Amino acid sequence: MLSVIIPFAQEHPQLAFTVQSIYNELTRAQRYTDDLEFEIVVIDNHCLELENQMRAAGHKPDGGSEYIASLAKDRDWLQYFQYNKKLSHWQAKNLGVFASRGDILFFCDAHCVPSINTLAPMHMFYSLNWQDLHGTLHLPLSYMLEKPGRELIYKMVNYPEHAVYHYSFTKYRYNEGICYTVPAMSTCGMMMHRSIYDYLGGWPTELGIYGGGENFINFTLGVMGYNKWIFPTEPLYHYAAPRGYSWNYDDYHRNRAIATMMFGSRELSEKYLQNIRGHEIQKRMLIMDVLGNEETLIHAQSLWKKHTMTIDEWSEQWKESV
Repeated sequence: MLSVIIPFAQEHPQLAFTVQSIYNELTRAQRYTDDLEFEIVVIDNHCLELENQMRAAGHKPDGGSEYIASLAKDRDWLQYFQYNKKLSHWQAKNLGVFASRGDILFFCDAHCVPSINTLAPMHMFYSLNWQDLHGTLHLPLSYMLEKPGRELIYKMVNYPEHAVYHYSFTKYRYNEGICYTVPAMSTCGMMMHRSIYDYLGGWPTELGIYGGGENFINFTLGVMGYNKWIFPTEPLYHYAAPRGYSWNYDDYHRNRAIATMMFGSRELSEKYLQNIRGHEIQKRMLIMDVLGNEETLIHAQSLWKKHTMTIDEWSEQWKESV
């Protein structure tokens, strides 16, 4: 079974278009194959943190929670869950995986729509080849609906002297219909076998809303010897409408430091935080928060045993990547 995992927070009515688009494609594909079972699992991340930010900005709830919950009541292919502990689409995704039934997981944010006839072929290919691929499969991205040929993928951006292991956009290369590996790719539009997710232990439970989640997936998989593949097809379209919450500097770097501990070490995580901009007291508080968190350390220790190379050894392979 294919489980489509969609977290959302204040993203209606785009959420409805995303769910409808994915449902339409998969039901059309079912007419031509007996091997495609699917479910769509939506996770509502409406929480007190979001409410406080919305109230401060003068925003009102968009009705998405009530809308999708009512739809799920009489549709066996649609499941609705709530994650209201904190604002974090990574934790919402963790809940979605826990509640889902499929061996193959596809992660798609509520503000994104896969191109027509991409998801079903992607699922068929991955179902047959996931063991040989030994990793995840990703759709190229586009933020420009009216400009085909501007699709994007990721490339490495490293500054080891500052413990910065990151990525930036580069142009998608359509390689005559052939999959190819990349150092990193968006986790929105990512297909992953459940066994790989379980081996990672899911996203770290301390991650907040901004940053870190993709660093964790991409670079932890890298040092564990897994691949990230681009599926050669039309893109996943992103629609960057306001979502009712705002970027937070501390949360961003805290998340990045947690990810750095997972694919690196405690020392590397501390080095990362020491090199960010900010007051020394602010940085020291972040260091104490990240390095002193027991859940983060337990998760990291379980992953360190699975590393097959260091982050520097792995990233050196991608030094000349496009």
